[in-house]
Amino acid sequence: MGKLDYLINYLLEENNKVRIKEILIDKKSKQKLYRSLCNIREPKPIDDKYKKIENEYLQEELQNKELTKIENVKTLLDIFPDSNQYLKDKICLWKGDITTLEIEAIVNAANSEGIGCFIPCHKCIDNAIHSASGIQLRLECNKKMKKIGKLKTGKAFITKSYNLPSKYIIHTVGPIIYEKVSEENVEQLKNCYLNSLKLAKEKHIREIVFPCISTGEFRFPKDRACKIAIETVKKYLVENAESFDKVIFNVFTDEDYNIYLKILGDEYGRI
Repeated sequence: MGKLDYLINYLLEENNKVRIKEILIDKKSKQKLYRSLCNIREPKPIDDKYKKIENEYLQEELQNKELTKIENVKTLLDIFPDSNQYLKDKICLWKGDITTLEIEAIVNAANSEGIGCFIPCHKCIDNAIHSASGIQLRLECNKKMKKIGKLKTGKAFITKSYNLPSKYIIHTVGPIIYEKVSEENVEQLKNCYLNSLKLAKEKHIREIVFPCISTGEFRFPKDRACKIAIETVKKYLVENAESFDKVIFNVFTDEDYNIYLKILGDEYGRI
């Protein structure tokens, strides 16, 4: 655990506000501490030695994970083989950890700050992506956000993926639902998918995977968000099919998988 110990000690030394009450021995506890220290770290410069060791450590951790190749992700043609609906060979549904998918671009459901989640070990996808990618992702996001100012709801920007098996991350911020879903919220969610696809096309990215944007901490009703996602992606692909090989809807729970499966089945399952 030499690399992990180095990373923890570096982050503790530069942040004198953090105090550790006990000496950590087991790897799991050390990994949780390391992730927490990265999560709370402001996007300030860091030395090249730290970057090198963090990259080595995260690449080693990546090799210990079960990665998924895009060719092993089921298309709608695989799921609904009797259907002759258009685009069924391009649209996919996959249940798994988005940080373990080997693909050109993943979409991150970001917040308006655009530099990652600062809550230690939070369960949001923004935190998971930044934690698996490494500190350099926050530094690049910070550079982009200095130019952008504030990431408006529905807008998107792109970064490298660093220590993820994907090549790029497209960051977009979804609408937050406080009481009921407004028409503005609907348009904002559509724009998350639309602007991400437009950015992918502009960068000649042919494979992209979307998480369930806004349905977690942002409280957008899952069924409605799923319908918006599918309708928006389908409409864009009808007009830009030649620009994409695969567009994947990624879910993490059985509940979300069943919601997507039903709605995709209603749309694509018929002959």
